[in-house]
Amino acid sequence: MSSTWTPIQHTHLTDQVYAAVRDRILSRLIKIDEQVNVEEIAAELRVSRTPVVDAIKRLAAEGLVEVKARRGTYVRGISEHDLVEIFQIREALELFALRHAIESDVHQQVVEEMSALLQAMGESIEGDTFSDYPRFTMADRAFHTVMIDSCDNQRMKDSYENLNIHLHIMRSHFFEGLEPPKRVHADHTEILEALVARDYTAAERVVRNHLSSIRTKMIDNIRKAGGML
Repeated sequence: MSSTWTPIQHTHLTDQVYAAVRDRILSRLIKIDEQVNVEEIAAELRVSRTPVVDAIKRLAAEGLVEVKARRGTYVRGISEHDLVEIFQIREALELFALRHAIESDVHQQVVEEMSALLQAMGESIEGDTFSDYPRFTMADRAFHTVMIDSCDNQRMKDSYENLNIHLHIMRSHFFEGLEPPKRVHADHTEILEALVARDYTAAERVVRNHLSSIRTKMIDNIRKAGGML
């Protein structure tokens, strides 16, 4: 494990240790099945063991690490089964949020926010290639998150964010260009058009198809990698 940690010198140590270790996992600087050494991290960050242990408990609850009895803590990979579960929950949350956005008084605000994000996605592609992949990905993720946030349900937001932690890893390191950007942009355009028309049936169809396509291709990649990413 790399030892180029930046020492932490402020309060809220657990939050900062959590953020530091989480960032290392998301960026794959700590790899799948690599041990997360409490003493090493504490020494590098110049903190006691307590905030490191507390941070690891949070990471374990999110499914990013696994604490193995008498063996230590290890970074978890994502299996095909994990991915299926993630997309099942994601679909349920997004369809609920879509119906809420269509039927509630937040409709216009959601439409405006999603329109701006769709424009940002369009500005991040040229032809059928990405001109700015990070910007496209951020706008894509925010496009879906706007719907979830509109429900004003903190537990739903926390659940959705937890799902996105795992998808962020996969997008960042294994799936750039997996879906042609024009196709992704077209799917999002159809979702927005259905939302504007308050047509839940059309919105549900597009969301299901969109998520199904991404899930299938991610599963293909997991299988090619031997069953774990």
